[in-house]
Amino acid sequence: MRLYELNHIAASVIGDSFPEPLWVEGELYEGRVGGGGHYYGELVEKTEDGVVAARARITVWARNWQLLSMRFQKESGQTLHAGLRLRLLVEVGFHEAYGYSLNVQDIDARYTLGDQMQRRREILRQLEEDGILNDNRALPLARLVQRIAVISSPTAAGLGDFEDQLHGNEYGLAFRTKLFPALMQGAQAPESIIAQLTEIDSREFDCVVIIRGGGATADLSDFDHYALASCIAQCPLPVIVGIGHERDETVLDHVAHLSLKTPTAVAAFLIERQAGELALLEDLRRRIPQSVRTRLMQEHHRMDLVGERLPAAARRHFERLHHRLELTAQRLRSLDPQLLLERGYSITTCAGRLVRDVSELREGEIVTTRLASGEIYSTVNTIVIIDN
Repeated sequence: MRLYELNHIAASVIGDSFPEPLWVEGELYEGRVGGGGHYYGELVEKTEDGVVAARARITVWARNWQLLSMRFQKESGQTLHAGLRLRLLVEVGFHEAYGYSLNVQDIDARYTLGDQMQRRREILRQLEEDGILNDNRALPLARLVQRIAVISSPTAAGLGDFEDQLHGNEYGLAFRTKLFPALMQGAQAPESIIAQLTEIDSREFDCVVIIRGGGATADLSDFDHYALASCIAQCPLPVIVGIGHERDETVLDHVAHLSLKTPTAVAAFLIERQAGELALLEDLRRRIPQSVRTRLMQEHHRMDLVGERLPAAARRHFERLHHRLELTAQRLRSLDPQLLLERGYSITTCAGRLVRDVSELREGEIVTTRLASGEIYSTVNTIVIIDN
C-alpha cells in the first residue's frame, strides 16, 4: 500500500469519527505566528510527573487568529504563551501531506482564568467604572505610623505573628494597636469586615491593617467581594492588607493602599517605615547644631564684611549729602532780595504790604522805598498809570 493511500484512509476514518467540532483541554507547549498570519502551536497533556503523555499540532487560520487572540487577551488580560492551560473548540483533521492537526475554532478564556479569576476581573472592572478603584491608594500614609487599627480574627495565627513581630522589634519602637475582631473566612467574612471598617474612627488611627494569614486558595475567594472592595477603596484611612501567601491574590490587593503577602510582611513594613523616619529625625538632630553653627559663622563673616564696607559707604553717603546741601545753599543765595537791591533795584511797600502795581496805591498814602543802603519814605501825590 502506498503512503498516500494509507494517509487517505486515516483522513477518512478521522473525518468520519469527528464530524463536528469538539472541546479539548491541554497545555500550550509552544506557539508562533507564521508569515501568512496563521498561528501554529502544539498542545500537550502531561502526567503528574510532568512527562508529556500526548501531543497534537494546533492551527488557527489567519481569518480567525486576529479575532480570537484579541478576544482572549481582552477577557483574560494576557496573551497566549507557553504553559497556559487552554480549552479549545477544534476540528479534528488529518491531511495526507501534513498529517494530524487540530484546527482551532474558539478559545474558552473562562477556562484559563477560572471562575474565581473571572469574577475578580468583573469586580475590578465595576470598581473602575464607579471611579473608586484607586481612591485608597491615593491617600497619603503618615510618615510616622504608630496608631494602627487591626482587623483580624482574634484566634488567627497570622495575628499573633503580626503582633509578636511588631511589638518585639529590634529597634524598641513603640506601636499602639487596637483589634477590631472580624470573621476572616466563610460567606459572612465580607459583611463582618465591613462592619468593623465602619467602626474605626479615622481621627484615632494612622492606618488600617487587615490580616489573615495563609490557608487554602479557595478560602481567599471570600475576599473577592464587591461591597468589601468598595468599602476599602473609600475608607478615609490608608488600608494595608496581608491576607495570603506569595501565590495568592484577591481583589483587595488591587484596591488597598498597600498590599503585602503576609501579616509578618506588614509588620516588617511598618517597622522599617518608622525606623527609617526615626533615623531621619536622629540625623536631623545631629545636623541641626552644626547647621546652626555654620549659619552663625556665615552671618558673622557677612557682618564683618558689612562693617568693613560701612565707613567707606558712610563717607560716600555724607559726601553726596554735603554736595546736595551746597547746591541748595547756592540756590537760596541766588534768591536773596539783598542781591537784587545791590544791583540797583528797589522794593516799595505801603502799610507793610509789597506794592506791585500803582493801582494799589491811593493819594496821600505813605510808601517806603527800600534801597541797598537805606529807605526812602514818600507821600503819594499823583498817580500816573502808563500803558505798556
